[in-house]
Amino acid sequence: MRKLLLTAAAIGLAATMGAAPAIADDHAEAKPEMRDQTWYRVNLIKFHPGNGERIGEIIEMFDAADKAAGVDSPIVMHMNTGAWDMAVFFKMQHGIQQMGWRSTPEGDKWDAAFNEMVGGEDEARKIFAEFQSFVAAEENQIGHIHPDEDEEG
Repeated sequence: MRKLLLTAAAIGLAATMGAAPAIADDHAEAKPEMRDQTWYRVNLIKFHPGNGERIGEIIEMFDAADKAAGVDSPIVMHMNTGAWDMAVFFKMQHGIQQMGWRSTPEGDKWDAAFNEMVGGEDEARKIFAEFQSFVAAEENQIGHIHPDEDEEG
């Protein structure tokens, strides 16, 4: 059994040694081509009943911060069927790699604009906490869209 294992190891070592010249001459495989995709973070929200007016007021504040910061507003879809009241689609400006970032330049601009609008970070935190108090359930997803194949060529 030991002889069989040593033979298998020797064959494995010989097989990997064949790749050494390609590595040694600084030869690299072609970089894979990225697909043309636009990535979105999707928030699905179920609200506690009876707070629609205040929820709308806060969402209007969020929209005003979008405009003040010069960033794209999310797509907001009010649901008529199913478990969720609202689906909000936030475009990930920097693609899927944005998942690993602590913050984005657009997000930082938005935070600064919102803080200024409402009177500072403490007020902003209070408004976010108030909004969150109206949320009964929330689920976050990541998805993408891409151009029609005809458009890609």
